[in-house]
Amino acid sequence: MYRQEKQGSGIFIKILSAAGGIIAGFLVCRLFFMPFRVTDSSMEPNLKPGDTAIILKHGAPKRGDIVLIESPVEPGRMLAGRVAAMEGDTVEIRDKVILVNNIRLRFPWKTKSSDRRVFPMNFSFRDNMPAVKLTRNHYFILGDNMDGGYDSRTLGAIPGDCVIGRVIYRY
Repeated sequence: MYRQEKQGSGIFIKILSAAGGIIAGFLVCRLFFMPFRVTDSSMEPNLKPGDTAIILKHGAPKRGDIVLIESPVEPGRMLAGRVAAMEGDTVEIRDKVILVNNIRLRFPWKTKSSDRRVFPMNFSFRDNMPAVKLTRNHYFILGDNMDGGYDSRTLGAIPGDCVIGRVIYRY
C-alpha cells in the first residue's frame, strides 16, 4: 500500500513539473519574443507581404538590423524597417544617394528600386533630404523598397522607445 502511494505522488510531481515548465516557457517566450506578420511591401525584396518574422524584444538594434517599430504618428500601427543610422550620425539624401556622416551608404543587403524619377525636396524627402543629425536614442529607419514605404524619410528620426525589437528569424 505504501509503495502505490509513493508511485502515485511521483506521477503527480512529474505532471506538475511538466505543466510548470510549459507555463514558464510560454511566459519567457511572450516576454522576449513576438511574431509579426508583414502586411506591406516596404521591406521587399527581403520581407514580402504575408511573411512572418520573429521579433526579439530586448537589446538595442545595430546598424543594418531589421526592426519592428510602432509608428510615431499612428499609434497601434507596426512598421518594419532597417536601421540605416543611429544616434550621433548625420543623414542626408542627395539625388537618391543616402549619405551617413558624409559617406555614401552602401547596402550589403538586397534593395528594390525601379523608379528612375528624382523628386525635389519641396515635393518629398524620398530622393532629396537636408542633413539631419540624430539625437540621443534616435534611429534613421529605411525600408528595403527604396521607392515606397513608410520610413524615416517620411516620419523623421524614430525615437528608441518606438522600437519594439529586431527581427531574428523570418519565414
